Formats: sequence, C-alpha cells, structure tokens
Amino acid sequence: MDLFNGPVMKNWFTPVALLGLSGLGLLMASERGRRQVRAFIDRVGRHADPLGEFHNFLDSQLQVIQDTLDDLAEAMKEEEQEA
Repeated sequence: MDLFNGPVMKNWFTPVALLGLSGLGLLMASERGRRQVRAFIDRVGRHADPLGEFHNFLDSQLQVIQDTLDDLAEAMKEEEQEA
C-alpha cells in the first residue's frame, strides 16, 4: 500500500499541516519573530548556509522557550515556599 494514498496519510496529514501553519502564525504574531524570519530569509538570499542558519534559528527559539520554562518553574517554587 502506498503511504501517501492510503488511510495512514489521511489520519495525520491534516493535523500536522494545521500544526505547522499555526506555528508559523504564532511566530509571525510577534515583532521579534518577524524580525528573525526576515533576517533568516535575508541570510538565505545572500547564499548563506541555509541549514546551518535554520539550525541556529531553532536553537535560539528553543533557548527562549527553555528560559521561559525556567522562569516559570522558579516562580512556582517561590509561590510554593510562600504557601
């Protein structure tokens, strides 16, 4: 059975596509995200290493997420200690 024409493809393609589009929408919702996307596109346009730049972009986004989670965990610890 062909993977792209069978029932397996129908079960996961739409949710994955929607998740990807919503992720792009969230990225473009902030000025910082738009600046980073513009900078990434400019670097790719100047024949930079697109995969390396994309990797760096994802690393920076993951670091922002990790920092936010660390801040949230610290706030929860402080709240728990006060209670």
